[in-house]
Amino acid sequence: MKQPSSPSFRQQRSKRTGQEAPSLAADVLHTVLAGLGGDETRARLTALWQCWPIVMGPELAPLAMPLGQHKGILLIGAEDTMILQELQLQGSELLERANAFMGEDFFCSVRLSLVMGKTRLDLAPSAPPAPIRLPLPPPLSGMLLAQMDASSPVARCYARFAGKPLPTDNKQ
Repeated sequence: MKQPSSPSFRQQRSKRTGQEAPSLAADVLHTVLAGLGGDETRARLTALWQCWPIVMGPELAPLAMPLGQHKGILLIGAEDTMILQELQLQGSELLERANAFMGEDFFCSVRLSLVMGKTRLDLAPSAPPAPIRLPLPPPLSGMLLAQMDASSPVARCYARFAGKPLPTDNKQ
């Protein structure tokens, strides 16, 4: 008995797009990331920013702060001009280390600038600050009731708010 031959999963075509249907989870993930504007290059850059202290080492990482990349240029920031000058002298080493991490000559040059409020990419997003806890107001004592006119609407309101009886009330 001959079984009908059916195309493999990879050979099946999507009815909507006419493209081959992906068969591996990696293919699906790659397709989703590409649709969202992410790709392998962006993932590798993100890994570089996250591993920056390891890539640059303990002597350079605190001085050289990654700010991004633009058209093959590695953008690095420094806190002040003295550090900026030192990094300028070590520019080729910065470039070498970053390209070694990327596994290819990904960056062609390094551009250094002062940080001056720019977003550093090597810092994880910080948690939002804890809410400010205001001190609780002191409990209402109703001590001003004795000084108020008991027939006053304000005194009656204050007595209710404080949960205290008016001094002239004779409840039994």
